[in-house]
Amino acid sequence: MGEKDLAGEKDVVGPRSAPGAPGASTAPPETAWRQPYYTILAGQAVSQVGSSAVQFALVWYLAQATGSPAAMGLAGLAAFLPGALLSPVTGIVADRRNRKRVCIASDLAAGAMAAAFALAMGSWGVTVATVIVLLAARSAATSFQSPAMQAMVPQIVPADSLVEAGGMAQAVSSASYVLGPVVGGALFAALPLPAVLLTDLAGALVAAATLARVPVPDHRAPGPRPELHPIRELVDGLSVFWEDRTLTQVIVSLFVFMVFFMPLSSFYPLMTSDYFGLGAFEGSIVEMSWALGMLLAGLVVAKASFGDEVRASFWSTVALGAVCLASGLLPRSFGGWVAFVALCGAMGASATCYNVPIVAYMQRSIAPEKLGRAFSAFQIVSMLSTPVGLAVAAPVAEALGVSAWFSVAGAAILVLGLAMLVLEGRSRRGPGKADCPGAGTAD
Repeated sequence: MGEKDLAGEKDVVGPRSAPGAPGASTAPPETAWRQPYYTILAGQAVSQVGSSAVQFALVWYLAQATGSPAAMGLAGLAAFLPGALLSPVTGIVADRRNRKRVCIASDLAAGAMAAAFALAMGSWGVTVATVIVLLAARSAATSFQSPAMQAMVPQIVPADSLVEAGGMAQAVSSASYVLGPVVGGALFAALPLPAVLLTDLAGALVAAATLARVPVPDHRAPGPRPELHPIRELVDGLSVFWEDRTLTQVIVSLFVFMVFFMPLSSFYPLMTSDYFGLGAFEGSIVEMSWALGMLLAGLVVAKASFGDEVRASFWSTVALGAVCLASGLLPRSFGGWVAFVALCGAMGASATCYNVPIVAYMQRSIAPEKLGRAFSAFQIVSMLSTPVGLAVAAPVAEALGVSAWFSVAGAAILVLGLAMLVLEGRSRRGPGKADCPGAGTAD
């Protein structure tokens, strides 16, 4: 319920930032970063598989215990809303505190919480209410992980290797998404739910242990810390998006993109069941194709060479829109469903190629002390765009059919990508561009 391109050693992602420049990396040079980074990534992979398995088991329990769409909707809200509401705070924490410690604390808090609920459920029994509360608590605890981890990457990885790091991280995340439900299903069938929850604790301990052994420089300036003013700090952190014309386009286009794209995740089952008239097995193949597309694209992106990350991301937006549009035009036949499976893999790949270059550009061009709040802004945009998108998409899909929304969303995303390419090209040629933070570093 939730919710990254091609070969060569040549540095075409962008020149390494000068010491003290916005986004300057404190990472070790050349290839020395790989061992510590992949050590962290290995621990995170174990943790993500454990978390995905537990999430699957919890949702499957609710599905079996209630059979109620309302209960499943409430569970989805519980798994999403606490983390979304905490997004402004998580960004401030990632910028004000030691990011390595924040990540470790977030992992351990989620694991300890799962263990506490396991003990409680073992003593007093499993109820629907406790599972929903646990989903909300996990959402709140893990919400601190993503901004801190994404902001910490430039402290480990050199600026010219951020795309490689992001591509591998996306590949690991996608593999965990594929493997997690398999592990969760096997554990749920073999063990009582309280015992399955301990998988979360085991994964958290592995992630915390691997991260603890990797030295990560503190991004904060030495000396006394200034007084905390949460609202002022949030506004100051978000100011990066309107100080840099390129980042302004990124954040505005992200909101529009998410309004059209987010509802599609809710419509995948309906495309399989209602439009193509097939069952749950075929629906699971569609989901698997999406995840495999993301996984393969992540591996390819890790070896990519970019002259301009932002333009690459906008071109991926165009590709994603074209694929969504084609999905909505498929015939209602088994052959149409086979084509839909292939297009879903292309969607997952395009989404990865959209995300990783944007993240790398942000990590390289935004001042380190503001990165956490910048990444939390992405979560805020998702929080705001999801209800807007569903409010627009649901009536259209209800009146015209779910395939119609794929066509509408695809056309809108395609036009958005083309418009952003035109605007980005004009801003690159326009006056004053050289005064923008990070300007010209993508070439």
